[in-house]
Amino acid sequence: MTIPQEIEQDLLIVSPKPIQDLQLIRAKSGVHVYKCLYDGIPAVVKYFEHESDRREILNYRILARHGIPTIKTLAKAAATLVMEDITTSDDWRLGIPEDFTDTSVAESLARWYFTFHENGKAAPELDTLFFEFDSITEENLHKMIQKLPEAGELFRFVLARYAKLRTLLFKPSFTLTYNDFYWSNFVVRKDKTAAMMFDYNLMGKGYRVSDFTNVCYSISKEAKAAFESEYGRLYHEKHGHSRVQEEKAEAEINNVAAPLYALYVALTLHENLPEWARHEKNEAINGNLLAKARHLL
Repeated sequence: MTIPQEIEQDLLIVSPKPIQDLQLIRAKSGVHVYKCLYDGIPAVVKYFEHESDRREILNYRILARHGIPTIKTLAKAAATLVMEDITTSDDWRLGIPEDFTDTSVAESLARWYFTFHENGKAAPELDTLFFEFDSITEENLHKMIQKLPEAGELFRFVLARYAKLRTLLFKPSFTLTYNDFYWSNFVVRKDKTAAMMFDYNLMGKGYRVSDFTNVCYSISKEAKAAFESEYGRLYHEKHGHSRVQEEKAEAEINNVAAPLYALYVALTLHENLPEWARHEKNEAINGNLLAKARHLL
């Protein structure tokens, strides 16, 4: 059976609406993306061959359940997700590289992230979701020593204090985290009054500051200031105080755990070191990450 036939069969279980004109956009690692007409409406279809990738369908259900804005979904089946085609929308457009320097877009993204985090912190599904730092295990640290012996002192130091690290990793309060920020993963209202992320395959639980770091690493200095100011304003408006102390504590943990997680992914799940991991590799070798680990542990 072909992938289009698999899609048709999967969708028939949840709806009799016809799907037509399937045109492949891309296929990578078992995830197939098509443009199509769904019940006559322009749409985008994602089909997930592997069970592990189908968590994105569940993630869309979680977001809808907790009032978090997403691209409109037209159908959710066991392995198939049908969404509106943003390229045909009168109100929305896909993100573009120039959005990284646009303060209006940054403020709109801050409003989406605030809702995402605020509503996500009470989601009962949190305990079942992926936590990036669960991959920082003793076994994986030993693997990293083998892959990057030049940073052996760092990994051995963390191993010697592993119990304390694990305690610290679970000390901050958890909420939903997006974990995959990039301009190609969000949409913006054409008047820039709203924005929202899509592609939730890497969504999980974690710290707010982890998302802040991912966003602010990519955008301009002015956009970063706008993002942080708007998020802080919304938080203070709702709670009557800031998160300065909580963010400081989360950042100290994240500044050690996030590079370790990135190194785990880069060194053990990739044949060649990805370009995005070169900074973490250098920090591990030159002693900067070890200094942060000594301060934390």
